[in-house]
Amino acid sequence: MAAILMINVPYAGHTNPTLPLAEALVRRGHKVAYINAEEYRDKLEKTGAEFIPYENYPASPTPQQKKTKCFRAAFDTAVGLDTKYDLLIYEMFFYPGKQIADILGIPCVRQFSQQAWNQATMADATRFFRLSSLLIDAQVMGKRNAARMGLINNTLGDAVVYDKPELNIVYVPRIFQSKSETFGDHYIFAVPIIESGAASHQIPYEEMKPPIVYISLGSIISNKGFYKECIRAFGDTDMSVILNTGRIQPATLGKLPANIHAYPFVPQLEVLNHADVFLTHCGMNSVNEAMSRGVPMVCMPFINDQIANANRIVELGIGKRVRSFPSKGKKLYEAVKAVYGDAEIRNRSKEIKESLLYEPSFEEALNRIERLLDL
Repeated sequence: MAAILMINVPYAGHTNPTLPLAEALVRRGHKVAYINAEEYRDKLEKTGAEFIPYENYPASPTPQQKKTKCFRAAFDTAVGLDTKYDLLIYEMFFYPGKQIADILGIPCVRQFSQQAWNQATMADATRFFRLSSLLIDAQVMGKRNAARMGLINNTLGDAVVYDKPELNIVYVPRIFQSKSETFGDHYIFAVPIIESGAASHQIPYEEMKPPIVYISLGSIISNKGFYKECIRAFGDTDMSVILNTGRIQPATLGKLPANIHAYPFVPQLEVLNHADVFLTHCGMNSVNEAMSRGVPMVCMPFINDQIANANRIVELGIGKRVRSFPSKGKKLYEAVKAVYGDAEIRNRSKEIKESLLYEPSFEEALNRIERLLDL
């Protein structure tokens, strides 16, 4: 049995993909401790891991405080621990992870919650992507914190590309990874299988006429104007729509047409089991889940990896891309209709779903971790 320390930033897109690994390591008998913000205590403790809260961090941080304080708080908490650990596991966005492992004198494993980066992929990165990375650095790290932590590669892009641990687990199917041939044996592409679980809402699938369209912009983006435009575009049409409104309460959207079903939260995997088309912001979690269910996508990306994911979806022939917040919802309706009516896209989505059965198993990622520990 090993003592394993995991560490992360308090963002759902970076923390949630790592929960299956924490739970699986606990099942294998390892002692796992996980450093994160207080808001993730319940989720992390449900994996069986010991939760370690950030030190010197606000109990209820504002969004701005979360950005500016989480890196420093996570770093200081980790290097100040008295307990001896055998291994550190961190997520790529928290790029000081390798430096912490060096300070603690232990090996480390890196997780990617999105497509992996290397010199080849960064060479093709758009100017917008590079600018976004620099802006993120300025917000979450800054030169002062980077110097205090002793980082040599003190930007997100440089650290991800050049600070390479011996083992990197990428929660993306290899078929989806751009320039996958440039990633060697230090990278394993393995997406954990997550069951749908019990539904939190009684969604009347049996009353819905096909095609069933699922619309969701993820856990961060909520836009009342967009949802109203979707209702105008899809209402009283030949499609049934399940609309995830996030922080916007459906009651504030006015009277809904009979074919529109709006909820502030939906059990996404369950919905995707019924959906014929998924209109998505292209967060990696959502893309993985759609591919695993063979659901074609209409891509409406906004920032960062969402744009690269949308481009990859189009390259693979499993969806089409539209502009973010198009001026008229009718364009969304037309894009969804085009995807649903495209037999090649539907067939290709099914082929990708079947190909995922032959990806390296999540168990192999666990085996690689244990081999790293000589267990």
